[in-house]
Amino acid sequence: MKIRKLYIKILFSFVGILLVTEIFIFGFFVLFAGRAFRDRLEQNTAAKILLAKETVEERILSQQETPLTENNALGAFIRHLGELYGAKVWLEGREGEVYVKSFVGDIPRDVMERTGSHVREREDFRMFHSFGRHGVFYAVAPVKAEGREVGSLHVLFERVGGDHPEGAFALGLLIIGLVVALLIIPVSRLITRPVKGLNRSALRIAKGDLSHRAHIQGSDEIGELGRSFNEMAERLAGMIRGSRELTANVSHELRSPLARMRLAETLIRERVERGEYDNIEKHLDAIREDIEQLDRLIGRTLALSKLDIRETPLKREPLDLSQMIEAMLDRLRPLMEQKDLRLKTGLVPGIVYSGDREAMHTLLSNLLDNAIKFSPEGGKIDVRVHSEDAIRMSITNTFPAVPPEDLKNIFEPFYRRSGRKTEGYGLGLAISKRIVEKHDGHIEAATSDEGFTVRISLPMASS
Repeated sequence: MKIRKLYIKILFSFVGILLVTEIFIFGFFVLFAGRAFRDRLEQNTAAKILLAKETVEERILSQQETPLTENNALGAFIRHLGELYGAKVWLEGREGEVYVKSFVGDIPRDVMERTGSHVREREDFRMFHSFGRHGVFYAVAPVKAEGREVGSLHVLFERVGGDHPEGAFALGLLIIGLVVALLIIPVSRLITRPVKGLNRSALRIAKGDLSHRAHIQGSDEIGELGRSFNEMAERLAGMIRGSRELTANVSHELRSPLARMRLAETLIRERVERGEYDNIEKHLDAIREDIEQLDRLIGRTLALSKLDIRETPLKREPLDLSQMIEAMLDRLRPLMEQKDLRLKTGLVPGIVYSGDREAMHTLLSNLLDNAIKFSPEGGKIDVRVHSEDAIRMSITNTFPAVPPEDLKNIFEPFYRRSGRKTEGYGLGLAISKRIVEKHDGHIEAATSDEGFTVRISLPMASS
C-alpha cells in the first residue's frame, strides 16, 4: 500500500468516525433538547391563544349591541394582535363567514393540510402544528358571549421552525466537523511522515546500503517500530557480513585439501605413465583423507548456516543433562587415557531440561572434544552441572592464558588465535554458541590459572 493511500485512509477513517459521532450527538439533542423546546413553544403559544380569546370575548361583550363586522375596537385589536404575535389572526362566524382579520388577502384554507395529523386537543381550543423549516402552528378557539358561541378565533403562526435550535445546532456541528477535518490533515501527515521515512530507509537498504539506519524519534508505537526496524537492519547486515566471511573462510579452507588432492593426482598420473606403481596407495590414502576433511568441513558449515538462518525448528523433549554428559565422557574416556588427562566432575543428578536432543548432543560433543583436543598431556578437565536461578554448565580444561581480545572473538566462525597453529576449522565454538542462543541461553568463555573455561546458562522456564 502506498503511503499517500495510508494518509487518505487515516483521514477518511477519522472523518467517518467524526460523522457518526456528530449524528449520535444530534440525535440525542433532538430527542431531549428538541422535545423540551417544542413543549415550551406549545405552552407559550397556548398562553397567547388563551389571552387573545379572553380579550376578544371582552371586546365583544363591551359592545354586544354592535354587529361584529362593525365593531371597530374589535377589528383594531385583532389587527394589533396580528402585528404583535407576527401571525395571521381572524374571527369567523358559526357558518364560516369572516367578521374581521388582521391581514390582507384570502383566508389560508389549506392550513389543515399543512399541519397534517398533528392535533392537540385542549380544554378551551384545539391546536394543529407541524415543525420544520416551513412549519406552522395553527389554533382554533371558540368565542362565546353570554354563554353562547358566536364564532371562533383563528391564529396562524407560520415558519415556527425558523426559531428552532435544531437547525442552528446541526449547522454548528457541521462547522465543527469541517474544522476538525481540516485540523486532522496535519495530524495525518505527522503520523505518516515517519512511516515515509521508514519506507525510504527500507528502499536504501534494499539497494545495498546496509549501513543506513532509520532516524525515527519518540517513544510511541512508530518510534518503537523504527527501533525494531534498525535492529532488524543491524541483524540483517550482520548476517550478510557473516555470510560473506563464511564464504571467504570456506573458500580459504577448501584450497589446502584441494591443492593437496591436485598434487597427489598429478603424482599418481606421472607414476602410472612411467609404469611405476609403488607408493600409489599412499597418495590415494592422502586423497581419501583430504576428501574426508572436505566432507567434515562442508558438514559443519551447513550446520552453522542452518543455525544462523533458523531453518530447522527445535524439537524439544525432556533431557537429563548430567546423564548425557556421563554417557559422552564414557565414550571419550579412551582419548583422555591416551593423553593421561585427569577428569573431575560435579554433575548434580536429575536436572531435566526441555531441549533439542540432537542439538544438545552436538553442543556437548563440541565442547568436550575441544577440551580433550586442546589440553596438554597430563592436563586436567573439570565438568560441572547444577541449577540455581538457571541451569548452569561449565567445562574447564588445562590451557595457557588466553588474551582478552581472543576471548572476545573466540565464538566467531573460523577464528584462530594469531600466531598459533591449531587443529580444526574454528567452527566448533561458533556452532555451540548458535545452539545455546537458539535455546534462549547464554554462553561465554573465560581464562584463569586453572585453565580455559566455557560457561553455559539455560533458562529454567524451558525445563
